[in-house]
Amino acid sequence: MFFRRWLFLLLSSHMTFAQSASSDLSQDPVFSTVLNRRLRYPRQAEWSSVYGRVFAEFTIDDKGHVQDISILNHSEKGTYYGLEPTIITALKKLPSLNLRYTGSYILPVSFIYVDYRQKDKPFVPKDTLYIQDLAGRIALKEIKIMGNSTNSRERILSAGKNEYY
Repeated sequence: MFFRRWLFLLLSSHMTFAQSASSDLSQDPVFSTVLNRRLRYPRQAEWSSVYGRVFAEFTIDDKGHVQDISILNHSEKGTYYGLEPTIITALKKLPSLNLRYTGSYILPVSFIYVDYRQKDKPFVPKDTLYIQDLAGRIALKEIKIMGNSTNSRERILSAGKNEYY
């Protein structure tokens, strides 16, 4: 009898560990490496001193493919300055992921802007989601993308090169 209880306890604890480990997509090296390489601060947003937090929703199907990508807090500013398209493009280019990650997810991405003219004060977005937006989805660890002010001379030189070529 003792052996059965011990075996049951061992199996149930192993299953619990496997479920918690399988739901942590943020720790997957393929997912994190590919996103960190592909997510860059959009140039237009950086030059215009635009910052924000974008919440992307997506699902991973039973073949490991990222599907149904959408932005939960869609804004005209985020689209115009390239914040939202940057995230959508990066998620679309993810390779097939491990099948244990099948499910619905929310990925928060913060575009943090540092203005060196303001004594290196970072502008950190404060956007949040309501609890009902999380229903049935797993919230992943936030990804932070840093942008900064470039000095005026670099902007002028950069703009001048584009006009003559």
